[in-house]
Amino acid sequence: MPKGVTMTPRKVDKEARRKDIALAAIELFAERGFESTSIRQIAEAAGIGKGSIYEYFESKEVLILHSITVWMGMMEAAIQQQVHGIEDPVERLRAYVRHSMQTFLADDRIVRVAIAMFQMLLADETASSTYGITREMFLGFRKAIVDILLDGVSRKMFRPAVADDAERIAINLLAYLDGIGLHYYMDKGYFNLMEQVDLFLHRLLQDLLVEGAEGAAD
Repeated sequence: MPKGVTMTPRKVDKEARRKDIALAAIELFAERGFESTSIRQIAEAAGIGKGSIYEYFESKEVLILHSITVWMGMMEAAIQQQVHGIEDPVERLRAYVRHSMQTFLADDRIVRVAIAMFQMLLADETASSTYGITREMFLGFRKAIVDILLDGVSRKMFRPAVADDAERIAINLLAYLDGIGLHYYMDKGYFNLMEQVDLFLHRLLQDLLVEGAEGAAD
């Protein structure tokens, strides 16, 4: 180093590091489950010291919730890219739901990580209310569906009352997709998942659309 020159400590992007740790943890939670995954294993996978984990996350419980939120945020962004440019609200809702389920089917880690999260919740009944899991995890998905519904109302394709119920409709739709997805994984040979989703969406659109609107639930 030249005389008189001092090295400036490299600034660590804390949010980027949190994301890296979260993605490393996802793999382990999916493979081993919550209880069987240690902080040491997560630190090794992320390439940092065990003590450094606690600079970013106060506990393993907080880490798994953040990991799932990060992962689902990435999934939602990918789905948004798939539906970008679809102007018709009916077709955009159809495409959004179908791409959501196709993404779900393409990577079963989401199911295994969900099970790991359930393990944690069963061990700590206060965690759900403490961390606002559902609100945080599904924020992007919920907002995307609400935006489609409100767009449909503004174009006079969806009934005006849909605007008042948009948030609740989004919550119900996401709950259905979660439930049917988990049901499918319990017995994949029992039914065709996409056929069931299309049927549900067809019935939902019948309730949403104004009478005689183009793109009716056909």
